[in-house]
Order: sequence, then structure tokens, then C-alpha cells
Amino acid sequence: MVSAQVVWAKALPVLQEEMTPTSYKTWVKDIKPISIEGNTLILMAQNELYLSTLRQFYTNIVTECVNKANGTNYAVSFIVKEEAEPAVSVPVQGSAEKGVFYGVQPKYTFDTFVTGESNRFAHAAAVAVADNPASAYNPLYIYGGSGLGKTHILHAIGNYVHELHPEFNICFVSSEDFTNDVIAAIKYDTREELRRKYRNLDLLLVDDIQFIGGKEATEMEFFNTFNALHGSNKQIVITSDKSPKDLPLLQDRLKTRFAWGITADIKPPEVETRVAILKGKAERDNIDISNDALLYMAEQFSANVRELECCYNRVVLYADFSKRASIDRSFVEIVLKDYVSSEGKHMVTPDLIKQVTADYFDITVDDLVSTRRDKRIAVPRHVAMYLCRTLTNISYPDIGKAFGGKHYSTVMYSCDQIASEIGQRLDISTAIDDITNRLTNDLTVMPDKERA
Repeated sequence: MVSAQVVWAKALPVLQEEMTPTSYKTWVKDIKPISIEGNTLILMAQNELYLSTLRQFYTNIVTECVNKANGTNYAVSFIVKEEAEPAVSVPVQGSAEKGVFYGVQPKYTFDTFVTGESNRFAHAAAVAVADNPASAYNPLYIYGGSGLGKTHILHAIGNYVHELHPEFNICFVSSEDFTNDVIAAIKYDTREELRRKYRNLDLLLVDDIQFIGGKEATEMEFFNTFNALHGSNKQIVITSDKSPKDLPLLQDRLKTRFAWGITADIKPPEVETRVAILKGKAERDNIDISNDALLYMAEQFSANVRELECCYNRVVLYADFSKRASIDRSFVEIVLKDYVSSEGKHMVTPDLIKQVTADYFDITVDDLVSTRRDKRIAVPRHVAMYLCRTLTNISYPDIGKAFGGKHYSTVMYSCDQIASEIGQRLDISTAIDDITNRLTNDLTVMPDKERA
């Protein structure tokens, strides 16, 4: 059977011919082929932002070019990194000449990380750790809100250390993946393999540690892994959304260990840093965009870098569609008019999405967050989860919490289900469009308790 890699390699030249250079470079060039399942080619997007854009704008052209290049009739499905990685599937031991290097994305480096007053200390601590693993700060604990660059720093440390010490065993893992590894090890009785995987590392990079809180078996395994690595003078770097002392549910003995090294926080970037981030992206993408346009975006979107980059990518996408050679402020204002908050407009939040979705389907918010699975409730719940994922920056686990504590895998399934039905089912497409219009336009929404 032909591999996904071969199929995708044949498709790339055709895609390059059919697409504009900017679209190809921005959205398609870095897609990774994963597998062929039945009659579906599985492709991995860089992150959730790229996933949303690929599904919305590029599914048809990618499908056509894949089948044109290969003489096949494949369907195409896009996923993101966390959906592509099987549990406990990594080689557990590197050779003396070349170590294990797993999970680190090469595009995230210190060279592409823009520093400012909001992140300068965290950046300096990360560089110190990368220069001298297990000598400077161990563990290094970095915390801050979503979309501020914590994950970027983790990958940058991994890439830097790998370049200096190619013999090192290095692993980047999210807390959700670590949890899945623990679950799989318990289910299939492969705990020794799990321990060899994580305790033979020279550098362990763990993203969003807060999500292991309350998971007893996972906490115990991580506690023992931490002790084994730290006791062997191996470097550990951890990120979270809160400082160690403020982590809910997590055991005190783990909080204490997180404070053994150094703790560094990252705050939302100031406007100068936001402009520098956008300018750097425009230069790397060879996009002609005025300083006034960059400043406008930087002033309007201050919550986090991910939101800022999302809006930048939307502007570039629309400029490419309209064949614009350069981008000025007036064009940016037009493209982002429904995404810029102004007096009298509502910021799109999970609570607002739940309320408007409940109104649209003539049910209550309590129905949406309940455990009921009948179709009358399940479909609106899936729609609301999908809108939370596409219209806000919150993660799958946080969406699950907003819907009565649903597991993140349930949220992923719901979002994928709706994404696959858009364009196939008129009722779903209409619902998504109507609810989105209500959310992004100037609309007065009464709290649930005030409705008649």
C-alpha cells in the first residue's frame, strides 16, 4: 500500500502550480502527511489556527490536487499535532552518537521569539538553561496566560539544546499526552516502557502542567519521573497558566518541587512588542504591509500573541484572495471590522456562545452543559463547542470545563463532527452562520435568567 508521505510528495508540485506563492508558502508548505486510513488521507496542520483556515478555505483544492497527482479518489482530513501522536510510541533510548529528539517543532527557535519587557526575564532564564542544561536553573518553571509564547520557549530550548548536544535524549510533551501515556501504560500493562521513555531523558519539556491536577495516577507517575530526572541531574522545564502555589488540585509535594529551581512569568506583550512580532512575521512571509496597519492590529488585539497572529493571518489571507500587492490600514480595518471590539459590542466568550446557541435552538444553557445525549441537545452542544473553538482562543480542556466538565476528547470529537458537516448539511451550515453573525455583530443579548 502506498504511504501518505508518497501521496503527499506527489501532490505538492501540483498544489504549488495551482495556488499563489503566498497561499502555498503560508498554509500548505508545512503540512505533514500522517497516514492513510481507509480512503482518507490524514494531514497534520501546524496548530489550531492553521487547522481552522485549512478546513474552511483549502480542503477542496488540496483534495483535488492530491487526487489529480496520484490518480486516486481520496478524501482529505486535517488534524492538529495532539491528535496525531499515539500514546507511548516513542523510541525510549538513543544511541551514544544521536539521542532521541521527540515532539520539538523546529520552526520555534530563540531567533523567532520576540522579546520585550513582558517576557524578558523568562527569555533570559530559558537561554541560560539551554546553554547549560541542569546547571543554571532546574527546574525552570514558566507561567502566564494562554497564547503568550510559553510553548514557543519550550520548543526553542529543545532546538537549542539539540543543536549543542545532538547526543542528548530530548522530549517535548503536553500534560494531556503524558496523561494519555499513563492511561495506555495502565491499560496495556506497559509501565516499564513508559518509565524507560521518560526517565532516560536528558531534557524533559512539559507544556501546561496544570492539566494533570486531580489525576492521581498521572500525578504519581510525574512525581516519580521528576524525582528520577532531577536526582540524575537532568534538566526539566515546565509551563503552566499559574504560578506553582496557585495551581488548583495539584499535590503540595509537586508544587514544592516546581519551586526548587526558578520561576518566571510571562505577561501580555506591550504594544511595541506586538508591533515587532507582526513586523517579524511580515518580513519572514515577504508581505508588504504598512507600519500604520501593523500598529492598528497591535492596538486592537492585546490579549495574547495567538489572537494577534490569528488576525494577521486573516488579513494576509484576504489580501491574497483579493490579489493585493500591499496592505494598508484601511484594508485591515475592513477585514477585521467584525473582530474588533467597540463600545456597545460584545466580546465573544464561551458564556456568550452558550447563551446565543441555546436561544437559537430554543433550549436552555443548562441543557447545553448537562449530560443529556438526545439529539435535540447533543447537536446544539456540538455546535456551541465548535464555535468556542473557532471564535475564541481557549483550549479543548477549558472548553470541556465550560460545558460541565466534559473530557477534552469529547470536545475534539464534537468540533471535528461539526467541521465535517459544514457544507454537507444545510441546517448545520445555516446554524453556524446565523449564530456567528449574532455573536460578531452589535447585538443585545439578555442573560438567561431575564428571558421570558
